[in-house]
Amino acid sequence: MRGKFSSLLLFIEAWICIAFARGMLIFMPFRKIAPLLGKNVADDTTTYVKATPRPQRIKAAIRRAAACSPWRAKCFEQALAGKIMLSYRNMPGIVFFGINKVGDDLQAHAWLESEGVIITGAAEANQFIIIARFKS
Repeated sequence: MRGKFSSLLLFIEAWICIAFARGMLIFMPFRKIAPLLGKNVADDTTTYVKATPRPQRIKAAIRRAAACSPWRAKCFEQALAGKIMLSYRNMPGIVFFGINKVGDDLQAHAWLESEGVIITGAAEANQFIIIARFKS
């Protein structure tokens, strides 16, 4: 019972964080959001010595919450929500921004990694060229 209850609480937290992230993206310019993501770093050479189950639990909660959200919950909202959840737990995280050109279209993607686990945006991440990293 305790495991199901903690999963439910984590889902609720993720759902609220996605709503908050969506509101931030609607009402705030990126220059105000960027400092919340961490320090913009050119390259990441972080090595994770201890992987915990926490990133996997956050990943699952965000995935479920995004699927149940009545508002937009795409890659940027999910990465920002995950970053908020990581910050609350004093866990390290890196938000990546990438681009990809498909035909005449330029596509953008954001994903989040913590402790060597890609928490959000994993399915598409390898298709994009990294243009920025924000590390906490």
